[in-house]
Amino acid sequence: MWQFYRRLQPFSIISFDLDDTLYNNKPVMLRAEQHLAAFVARQCPEVAHLDAQDWRQLRNQVAAAHAELASDMTALREATLTRGLQAAGVKQVASVVASAMEEFLHVRNEVSIRDDVHQLLQRLASHYPLVAVSNGNADIRRLGLEDYFQAAWRPGQGMRGKPYGDMFAAAQQHFQLTSPQQILHIGDHPVSDVEGALRFGAQAIWYQPTHAIAETQRARWLPTASIEDLDALYQLID
Repeated sequence: MWQFYRRLQPFSIISFDLDDTLYNNKPVMLRAEQHLAAFVARQCPEVAHLDAQDWRQLRNQVAAAHAELASDMTALREATLTRGLQAAGVKQVASVVASAMEEFLHVRNEVSIRDDVHQLLQRLASHYPLVAVSNGNADIRRLGLEDYFQAAWRPGQGMRGKPYGDMFAAAQQHFQLTSPQQILHIGDHPVSDVEGALRFGAQAIWYQPTHAIAETQRARWLPTASIEDLDALYQLID
């Protein structure tokens, strides 16, 4: 079901958020964070008393103190590990952080994506260039989605995450689009996805599978349209 707030204009490419748009990321992150906490505890007895919840609380503290990290989940997690390990007096922190992040990224990208999502992406990709624009550290190759996406961007190396427009600008430049409105972005988050895309000048479809009241109240910008089911996107073709 579609809910339109303004007329959908012609577009040239479709950009997708990944986490919580193409799959439910919450159980994935829960498992990955538990794995990370256990790995770090084995490597460093000094922090063996910290569980996944303790690391999550520390991450929130680091994010609150460093706003520039809030949209770059990889940099934020690295900074959190570094702070926690240094505070505990761990030696060779950089080496431990590097190996811990590799462990985390491996588990974090162990995602089962439904067959109907694969079918949708395949169909859309036969009509439009698809790109991934995600603040997280999901890897389209590890996720098995590389056949559908022509490019993927995530924060890092000076590129800020959504709602900043850096990744949308990279997509516009990559495809040599004359107007940001030629990007149709699809994502679940009212700020990073909807507001971020619209502030840049792109069009935005807000994916709301649950119509969570809290998320709706956080919305400061009305999307171009909202949908409850990804299958509604077939109408972009049909």
